[in-house]
Amino acid sequence: MKRISIDPITRLEGHGKIEIFLDDAGEVANAYLQIPELRGFEKFCEGRLVEDMPQITERICGVCPEAHHMASAKALDDVFHVDPPPTAKKLRELFYSAFYVADHTTHFYILGGPDFVMGPEADPAVRNILGVIAKVPEVGKEVIKAREMGHEIIEMVGGRKIHPCAALPGGMSHGLTEEQRQHIEEMARSLVEFGKLSIKVVDDVVLANKDYVDLILNDSYIHRTYYMGLVDENNKVNFYDGKVRVVDPEGKEFAKYAPREYLEHVV
Repeated sequence: MKRISIDPITRLEGHGKIEIFLDDAGEVANAYLQIPELRGFEKFCEGRLVEDMPQITERICGVCPEAHHMASAKALDDVFHVDPPPTAKKLRELFYSAFYVADHTTHFYILGGPDFVMGPEADPAVRNILGVIAKVPEVGKEVIKAREMGHEIIEMVGGRKIHPCAALPGGMSHGLTEEQRQHIEEMARSLVEFGKLSIKVVDDVVLANKDYVDLILNDSYIHRTYYMGLVDENNKVNFYDGKVRVVDPEGKEFAKYAPREYLEHVV
């Protein structure tokens, strides 16, 4: 049996490698995705003050510390039986939304998107952000500007651009001035336009490539799974708060539960 190793996998938020085993006919017999690094956060959080968790768990990742910071903060709300006031909830949701935009800008244009934008026949050497800028020149400056604005909002609300420090049990450690609010509103409007540009890139470049669309819709690339995400009372996506909703591969609801009930549903 022949073994093919791809180590490391690049353009990935984390670390990984793929092991592929071929049979005597050269067909794939088995394939494994391996995540080789040990994080260890479950162990070195033991015995620490619970209110330190938002500052510790966010170090799990330098790309998405905001998600871990907010998850720990919401867990602290439960531990202390406190419900943040409306202003604090809005600040938290604004903070997380800014992270979501900045993070997905990074993922699409730098990590995942180059394969889609450049296409399946492109030289691997140009499947990167520079290749994307060369093919769609108008996006280059906009990508840099969008990431800068996202992180500026994160810093205003969260205290730091990376590893924020603002969330407390029951709220946030500081608010915004009216001047900051107006500046954030201005940036948010610009980011909406950037989102429209990104959708146009997908429509005009990615979906216009029939060979690529045929490839990604091929059964070989479809993995039917259950899906999980936070929703509000109307089953609309909510990135900050709500219930966890699980749907099956056909889109039918399988389960819905409060985040604190996670271990009762997932084993």
